[in-house]
Amino acid sequence: MGRNQTKADMLLKELRVIPKLIKELERDMTSSQSVLSSPQWSDMKVQGGIKQTQTDKNINNIIKGEYYAEQIGDLDRRKGNIIQMIMQLPDITQSHVLVTTFVNCQTYDEAIDRLEMNRNT
Repeated sequence: MGRNQTKADMLLKELRVIPKLIKELERDMTSSQSVLSSPQWSDMKVQGGIKQTQTDKNINNIIKGEYYAEQIGDLDRRKGNIIQMIMQLPDITQSHVLVTTFVNCQTYDEAIDRLEMNRNT
């Protein structure tokens, strides 16, 4: 935690980063799964001095995909928990602004437009 950074700032930053992490994990998971269906010319390859059959590689890719799916689920739950904390704020307007800014928009300009706020006030 930085000197002037509060726990709330850290949670909001985390809320902004979680969708990016999920997107990267989904991209890695998709690329791992695409290897499963691709044709292979040889059944046996040596990797790091250890012979691996195509079945071994497929099993490793399936395990990796399951791990990614579990991580994505954890990130989704964390995002839900943070949003739940925001929704418990006594001022519904603050909740609306925070959710719009940190969940639904990628930039502050986009949030300002979506919230129909005047930039000069």
